[in-house]
Amino acid sequence: MSDVVISATGVSRTFIARRHTVHALGPVDFAVDRGQFVAIVGPSGCGKSTLLRIVAGLAAPSAGELVIDRADPKAPLCSMVFQDYGIFPWKTVLANVRLPLDIAGVSRARANEAARAWIERAGVTGFESAYPATLSGGMRQRVALARAFVANPEILLMDEPFAALDAQLRLVLQQELLRVWEANRRTILFVTHSIDEALLLADRVVVMSARPGRILEDIEVPFARPRTWDARSTAEFGALEDQIWRLLKGEVEEREHAHDVA
Repeated sequence: MSDVVISATGVSRTFIARRHTVHALGPVDFAVDRGQFVAIVGPSGCGKSTLLRIVAGLAAPSAGELVIDRADPKAPLCSMVFQDYGIFPWKTVLANVRLPLDIAGVSRARANEAARAWIERAGVTGFESAYPATLSGGMRQRVALARAFVANPEILLMDEPFAALDAQLRLVLQQELLRVWEANRRTILFVTHSIDEALLLADRVVVMSARPGRILEDIEVPFARPRTWDARSTAEFGALEDQIWRLLKGEVEEREHAHDVA
């Protein structure tokens, strides 16, 4: 079986908005190996979320080809985690986490067992009967993570999942995500605006240009795992951070200059 689980060749996305053609993405070419954690960074509006939607099957590429090599055709392909949690306010924590299994027709006993196991791994034990409105933002995102992992998807797509949280909660949940991922090693595509976050979490950082998003550079992250925030104090971390920042800064400045000329 191939180690490549996601392969994109010349993928682009174009749509019509207010009678104008918008080139949102691409063309992009990239491949992701099974079990890799890949972060995607780029200027706002460059097509990062569009790329995730194409991988999830929620949008079709306007051109090019996206191939996903499924290890198990019967298993769930993708789960998504969003910035705004995406959990249902009328369902308890247990019911929210169990939902993918309910949809899949798993028996209630087995679904509850699996959901409780992931609730424990996500650090939400004791809140099974609570409703989202009674939880903090960090707790709600833990519930969203547990729900994403419970169905054991081949690919986890994460669209700025920690952006709405304060800095302290972000640090905690980044470490929790790494701990859970180390134990299960599912393929992750992780969109973020934070270079620090990308370098802390990922095996690779894909840097995208301004819209229409193209891949400027695909950078291997060399830091050993398990990885902690101590990595940030190294010269190598600082050099990579500076390299990515210079790429993004150049894109933003070029876009602003184009707007000024227009």
